[in-house]
Amino acid sequence: MQSSLTMYSNSENLKLLSVNEMINQIKKAQWRKEPYKFQNWANWLHRMSPYVGKIKPGMAHWLIKIASKEGETILDPFSGIGTIPLEADLQGRIGIGVDLNPYAYSISRAKFERASMEEHIKWLDSINMDISKVSLDKCSPFMKKFYHPDTLKEIILLRDLMIKEKKHFLLGCLLGIIHGHRPGHLSAVTSLVIPFNPKTKPEYKKVIPRLKAKIKRMYSDGFSTKTKSKAFHADARNLPLADGSVDLVISSPPYFDTLDYVNDNRLRLEFFGYDYNKKEKLKVDLIQNKEDYLEEMRKVGIELKRVIKNKGLCIFILGDLHRGKTRINTANEVMKIYEMLGFKTHGTVEDAMPTNKCIPSNYKRSKMDRIILMTNG
Repeated sequence: MQSSLTMYSNSENLKLLSVNEMINQIKKAQWRKEPYKFQNWANWLHRMSPYVGKIKPGMAHWLIKIASKEGETILDPFSGIGTIPLEADLQGRIGIGVDLNPYAYSISRAKFERASMEEHIKWLDSINMDISKVSLDKCSPFMKKFYHPDTLKEIILLRDLMIKEKKHFLLGCLLGIIHGHRPGHLSAVTSLVIPFNPKTKPEYKKVIPRLKAKIKRMYSDGFSTKTKSKAFHADARNLPLADGSVDLVISSPPYFDTLDYVNDNRLRLEFFGYDYNKKEKLKVDLIQNKEDYLEEMRKVGIELKRVIKNKGLCIFILGDLHRGKTRINTANEVMKIYEMLGFKTHGTVEDAMPTNKCIPSNYKRSKMDRIILMTNG
């Protein structure tokens, strides 16, 4: 059925697209083609710090391009490290990111702090790196095994100053080099994404020279120093936004019983003082029961209906879940609930997932994502 609803493509031609035309554009899956298919495509800010399960910048780029116009407000209520709001910002939209994970929020917040590179370097040059009074007593044995003691003390000294003086961009860059396998990372050799046991003995590594190199890379592609985009450390079930303030929602919500966001980000969460021994108290986002998951998504839907403008578009990317020989079509389950809330479904597009070496072997999702297009009324 042809929808009467229309949406703008990007502002290069301001051509009006019907939702059906938009669906046809999505079916072309431009993000699977060169150059967008490559993990390192897009602005360097997208590579500030890794995050398991994040949407690819190329996909975010194309969905924003065909579904919105400059100046519109785009919300991702499960924004992770801010890929969708950042890409919206880079395309002249107002990106809004919401996430409960303190590490994810910190990276999103960092991407919208737009001081000059020179200001960041000047601040670092002003720091007295005397670590003689820095204590490691609050660091877990797990954290200590990744670092030379003096490197860890330098990390803690800088972390505390950055938090105190609200140097969000610098904090994000520091998180990006906290662990990995390259010379620019501060840990013993381990995975860039998930902190598996280190493969080498920790050696002393000066933090500031590596941090300066990271900062310079972030400015390689350039970006506007002015932005209206924002990140919120908040709950998608209680959005800190006014009624009818959002033009478009694009989001890839967490899938129940799949990624363990605490375990996968353990070292970076401990960077913020989280106690892994209290892991169960932190695993609020890992819902293992379908009914519970759908109830929480229903609560999110109520909030989205409140903040999305009348006839505003909501695009969800959801993957199937395998339980033994049973496949659960998560997208279809969520769609039914949102239709009961008053959303109108205009179509679903299947999108085969690419192979990603960073996905753990126990990852329970299928290789199929489904892109749902709904409108608020």
